[in-house]
Amino acid sequence: MNMKRTLLNTALVLVTAATLAACGQDAEENKVEDAMSNTGEAIEQTMDNAGDALNNAGNAIEDTMTDSSNAVEDTMNDAGNAVEDTMTDTGNAIEDACEEAKEGVEAKDTDC
Repeated sequence: MNMKRTLLNTALVLVTAATLAACGQDAEENKVEDAMSNTGEAIEQTMDNAGDALNNAGNAIEDTMTDSSNAVEDTMNDAGNAVEDTMTDTGNAIEDACEEAKEGVEAKDTDC
Protein backbone atom coordinates (compact mmCIF):
# COMPACT_ATOMS: atom_id res chain seq x y z
CA MET A 1 0.00 0.00 0.00
CA ASN A 2 2.88 2.38 0.78
CA MET A 3 4.44 1.65 -2.58
CA LYS A 4 1.19 2.57 -4.36
CA ARG A 5 0.96 5.79 -2.39
CA THR A 6 4.60 6.63 -3.15
CA LEU A 7 4.13 5.93 -6.84
CA LEU A 8 0.95 8.02 -6.97
CA ASN A 9 2.70 10.91 -5.19
CA THR A 10 5.59 10.57 -7.58
CA ALA A 11 3.26 10.68 -10.57
CA LEU A 12 1.58 13.78 -9.14
CA VAL A 13 4.95 15.50 -8.75
CA LEU A 14 5.90 14.60 -12.32
CA VAL A 15 2.63 15.95 -13.69
CA THR A 16 3.04 19.14 -11.70
CA ALA A 17 6.62 19.51 -12.85
CA ALA A 18 5.68 18.92 -16.47
CA THR A 19 2.83 21.45 -16.20
CA LEU A 20 5.16 24.11 -14.83
CA ALA A 21 7.69 23.40 -17.55
CA ALA A 22 5.00 23.59 -20.23
CA CYS A 23 3.86 26.97 -18.97
CA GLY A 24 7.23 28.42 -19.94
CA GLN A 25 8.26 29.58 -16.50
CA ASP A 26 11.98 29.94 -17.21
CA ALA A 27 12.80 31.05 -13.67
CA GLU A 28 11.36 27.81 -12.37
CA GLU A 29 13.10 25.65 -14.99
CA ASN A 30 15.98 24.60 -12.72
CA LYS A 31 13.56 23.85 -9.88
CA VAL A 32 11.43 21.74 -12.20
CA GLU A 33 14.44 19.82 -13.44
CA ASP A 34 15.61 19.32 -9.86
CA ALA A 35 12.14 18.18 -8.80
CA MET A 36 11.96 15.73 -11.71
CA SER A 37 15.44 14.43 -10.91
CA ASN A 38 14.57 14.00 -7.25
CA THR A 39 11.34 12.30 -8.21
CA GLY A 40 13.21 9.87 -10.46
CA GLU A 41 15.62 9.09 -7.66
CA ALA A 42 12.73 8.55 -5.24
CA ILE A 43 11.08 6.15 -7.69
CA GLU A 44 14.35 4.27 -8.18
CA GLN A 45 14.85 4.01 -4.41
CA THR A 46 11.25 2.83 -3.93
CA MET A 47 11.68 0.16 -6.58
CA ASP A 48 14.97 -0.95 -5.02
CA ASN A 49 13.30 -1.18 -1.61
CA ALA A 50 10.40 -3.14 -3.10
CA GLY A 51 12.86 -5.53 -4.76
CA ASP A 52 14.71 -6.00 -1.50
CA ALA A 53 11.44 -6.66 0.33
CA LEU A 54 10.43 -9.26 -2.27
CA ASN A 55 13.83 -10.96 -1.99
CA ASN A 56 13.54 -11.04 1.80
CA ALA A 57 10.03 -12.47 1.57
CA GLY A 58 11.22 -15.11 -0.90
CA ASN A 59 14.08 -16.08 1.40
CA ALA A 60 11.73 -16.30 4.38
CA ILE A 61 9.35 -18.53 2.41
CA GLU A 62 12.22 -20.75 1.28
CA ASP A 63 13.50 -21.05 4.87
CA THR A 64 10.01 -21.91 6.12
CA MET A 65 9.56 -24.56 3.44
CA THR A 66 12.96 -26.08 4.27
CA ASP A 67 12.15 -26.13 7.98
CA SER A 68 8.74 -27.70 7.28
CA SER A 69 10.27 -30.31 4.99
CA ASN A 70 12.85 -31.19 7.63
CA ALA A 71 10.15 -31.45 10.30
CA VAL A 72 8.06 -33.76 8.10
CA GLU A 73 11.10 -35.90 7.34
CA ASP A 74 11.97 -36.15 11.04
CA THR A 75 8.38 -37.08 11.89
CA MET A 76 8.30 -39.76 9.20
CA ASN A 77 11.61 -41.20 10.41
CA ASP A 78 10.34 -41.26 13.99
CA ALA A 79 7.11 -42.96 12.88
CA GLY A 80 9.06 -45.53 10.84
CA ASN A 81 11.31 -46.28 13.79
CA ALA A 82 8.30 -46.65 16.08
CA VAL A 83 6.63 -49.09 13.65
CA GLU A 84 9.86 -51.08 13.34
CA ASP A 85 10.25 -51.25 17.12
CA THR A 86 6.60 -52.34 17.53
CA MET A 87 6.99 -55.06 14.90
CA THR A 88 10.18 -56.34 16.59
CA ASP A 89 8.50 -56.37 20.00
CA THR A 90 5.44 -58.14 18.56
CA GLY A 91 7.61 -60.76 16.86
CA ASN A 92 9.52 -61.36 20.08
CA ALA A 93 6.28 -61.68 22.06
CA ILE A 94 4.88 -64.21 19.57
CA GLU A 95 8.11 -66.22 19.68
CA ASP A 96 8.11 -66.18 23.50
CA ALA A 97 4.47 -67.30 23.61
CA CYS A 98 5.19 -70.08 21.13
CA GLU A 99 8.17 -71.31 23.15
CA GLU A 100 6.14 -71.24 26.40
CA ALA A 101 3.37 -73.22 24.72
CA LYS A 102 5.84 -75.83 23.50
CA GLU A 103 7.38 -76.05 26.95
CA GLY A 104 3.90 -76.46 28.41
CA VAL A 105 3.26 -79.53 26.28
CA GLU A 106 6.79 -80.78 26.89
CA ALA A 107 7.78 -80.69 23.22
CA LYS A 108 11.27 -81.95 22.39
CA ASP A 109 12.05 -78.84 20.26
CA THR A 110 11.01 -75.68 22.07
CA ASP A 111 12.44 -73.30 19.48
CA CYS A 112 9.92 -71.39 17.35
